[in-house]
Amino acid sequence: MSGFPATGRKKRKLLILVIAAILLSGLAWYVNHYISLETLAEQESRIRAYIAANPWRSFIIGFGIYAGLALVPGTGGKAIVYGWLFGFWQALIIVTVGLTLGGMVIFSLSRYLFQESIERRYTNFVALMNKHIEKEGAYYLLALRMAHVPYSIVNPVSGASRVGSWTFCWTTALGLLPANAIWAYVGVRLPSLRELASSGPGSLIDLPLIVAMVVCAALPHLVRWAISHFGIPATETRNHDAAGHES
Repeated sequence: MSGFPATGRKKRKLLILVIAAILLSGLAWYVNHYISLETLAEQESRIRAYIAANPWRSFIIGFGIYAGLALVPGTGGKAIVYGWLFGFWQALIIVTVGLTLGGMVIFSLSRYLFQESIERRYTNFVALMNKHIEKEGAYYLLALRMAHVPYSIVNPVSGASRVGSWTFCWTTALGLLPANAIWAYVGVRLPSLRELASSGPGSLIDLPLIVAMVVCAALPHLVRWAISHFGIPATETRNHDAAGHES
């Protein structure tokens, strides 16, 4: 009897993959037949011209959009887009402050409105976090951030734990900063659509871009390796990943 639920989950996953493949194929067909890269490049040029002519307004609008998206789980890759459009420093500020504010919102909602439900849902993780906060203090939360344990788990569980609001705030900003900087730099190194249209896919071959992407992919693994050897046991870090993996 225990095999039936597993079989059902496999069928649902297969169905989702088939639907996703159909949707992506339809989107690719539509873009190929009705949208040209030159048309998209013209729209990009207009956006860049608007940002250059209205830097403060563009910054505020961009920050507002990012802060809203930061509350939605599974919307990764935003830092690359912002680095591509706004440049390194503006993107880094928008992304870091936006993610920190978004995290604080979820943290506060969890602490003051949904603490009991979060404790019931993530009982083991809340207990584990409280234990490590008492033992290692802010270092533990900082390590979780740098190891990229999913925000959709860390933010609400932190609110339900005994971690202080200020500790959560500064460890979030500092712990996410290295990866934010790398992703913003990746966006800066990406070619514009105009360059892509004129030079072709070869414009994507850029050594600093490739190095940055490799470093960003390796960073969470390096942090987890360091944690397993010098801080939080590796088995507990894997339990975090298993509990919070969302994409």
